[in-house]
Formats: sequence, structure tokens, C-alpha cells
Amino acid sequence: MNIRKLRRRKLLFFVSVLLGFFVLVFFVRNLLVSALLAFVGFYLITPLVDLLERRGMPRITSVLVPFVTLTAVFFLATQWLLPSFVSQFGSLKGDLPRYLEKAQRLSVEIEAQAGHFLPPETAARLTAQVEERLLLWAHRIFEGLPNYVSDSLTVLFLAPFLCFFMLLDGRSLVRQLLAIVPNHYFELVMNLQHEISFQMGGFIRARLLESLIVGVLVAAGLMIMDFKYALVLALFAAVLNLIPYVGPVIGALPAYLLAFLGGATSGEFLALTVIYGGAQVIDAALILPILVAKIVNLHPVTVVLSIMIGSQLMGVLGMIISIPVTSALKVTLSALYQHLTQFRDEI
Repeated sequence: MNIRKLRRRKLLFFVSVLLGFFVLVFFVRNLLVSALLAFVGFYLITPLVDLLERRGMPRITSVLVPFVTLTAVFFLATQWLLPSFVSQFGSLKGDLPRYLEKAQRLSVEIEAQAGHFLPPETAARLTAQVEERLLLWAHRIFEGLPNYVSDSLTVLFLAPFLCFFMLLDGRSLVRQLLAIVPNHYFELVMNLQHEISFQMGGFIRARLLESLIVGVLVAAGLMIMDFKYALVLALFAAVLNLIPYVGPVIGALPAYLLAFLGGATSGEFLALTVIYGGAQVIDAALILPILVAKIVNLHPVTVVLSIMIGSQLMGVLGMIISIPVTSALKVTLSALYQHLTQFRDEI
């Protein structure tokens, strides 16, 4: 009886620690994004750290060498690209009123044409909704920019700090967590931790490399085309490419919309299609099957449902993290099912 009570208390304490961690991450401002970026950095750098440690380097040196090197590379790349990116973003912000004015004129023309097919009240209501959406979108992006910058600076300092200590003390932290797991579940939790960590590491590295390639291809194509805001649009396409199926479509929409409002020719639209379509063909035919498909084996319906649920709960961020979270849940539920089945057979 005492052993059963001890097991229950140990299990309750373990679950409480996990729940407390998730509550802290979700409810402290900027901590969720910082933690996610720290995990991304952790999984990117861990293979290098393990390699150096196998070569005989102390743990602190094995962490510092790749961490400082990648931080320096990121800093230099930012210094190289940031001025052009800021310039293009400022140009887009300055041109936005002109684009909105053209969009409003276009909506009036559409309302006039729709009046031949729809009741005047319905056509006017649809036009007003389109204009309201455009203005709201512009307000959220540009008027809320100071808040975005403030949050980004906080994340920029917090995420590397968390990542460094995860690399340095991650193993001991995992051992401490495993120490409070009840003996009956120890093997299950240890195997789960190993399998989820292995799968998440491979998935994150593959998806980031995939999005980087797509972003570079789009940026190169738009620059060759001499399209305004090439870097801004390429970054948008790279980030949205992290969302399966719908992400590439949404990532291409701003370029088509700006080209349309800017009076682009049919040849320019064809060039945009070649750029975005070509990047997705390369992604789907070469990158995705080699890097991603073998790592996370989820049914397309499961992927779509996960993205929808993630978007409802956390917006774009939820859509991006929905697939690795779903994959982790799948691994966990599968392992729990096997554990319960084996336990029942033993009884």
C-alpha cells in the first residue's frame, strides 16, 4: 500500500512539474516564442556539440565553439541583409497608402460590376468588408510595428540565453526529470524522450533547411526580375513555407497582390508564377521527399486538421508548430497504447 502511494505521489509530482512548465511558457509574455526558438537552436547545434565532445573536447568548449561561431555568422548575415531589408520594408510602408487607394478604386469598380448580378445592398456590404479587411491588415502590420520590434528585441536576447543553457545543462535537466518519474513508467518515458527528441531534431533541421532554400530561390528570382521588396517577400515566403500545403500559397499572395495593384504586365505575372511555382516544384520534387517526408509520417488529413486547430489556437505560430506537436502526440499516444497493451497482457 505504501509503495502504491509513493508511486502515485511521484507520478503526481512529475505531472505537476510538466504542467507547471507549460503554464509558465504559455502565459509569460514572449517566453513561448523564446522557448521555441531556443529549442530550434538546441536541435540545430546539438549534432555539432556531440561531434566535438566525441572528439575529446570538454562539454563547455563543445558548446561554446559552435554556439559562438553560429552566432557570429548570424550576426554578420544580419548586418549584411538588414539595411536592405529595412529599406525595402520602409519603402513598402511608404507605398502602402497608394496601394490601398488603388485597392479602394478597384473595389468601387467591382461593386459597380457586381451591382448587375447582386442586390445593391449586398454588393456594397461585400465591398465595405474588403476595404475593412485591407485597412485592418495594414494597421496590424505597420501601426503595430513598434510592439513587434520590442517583442523581437526581447526574444533576441532571451532565446540565445535559453538555448546556451539548454545545450550546457540539458542532459542533467533531463536526468533530474527522469529521476522523479515512477519506476513503473521510467522505461516508457525514457524511450519517449529519446524518440521525440530524435524526431524533432531531424524535423526542425529539415524544415529550416527547406525554407531557407525556398527563400533563397524566391529572393534570387525576384531580384533578377527587379521586383520591389524582394527581400521582404522572400522572407515572408520562407517563413510561411514552414506551414505545409497552405503556407506556400499564402506566401505567394502578397507578391501577386502588389504586382496587380502596381499594374504589372502579363509577362511579369508569368515571371512571378515561374519563380514561386519553380521554388515549390523543386521543394516538392527534391527537398521534401529527401529531407522531411521520411522524418514525420503523418496522413495529409491529419496534417490539415492540425494546421486548422493550430491556426485557431495560436494564429500563424500555431500553424507553424502544429506538425511537430502533432507528431510528438502521435509518438506519445502510440507508446502509451503499446505500454498499456503489454501491461494488460502481463496481467
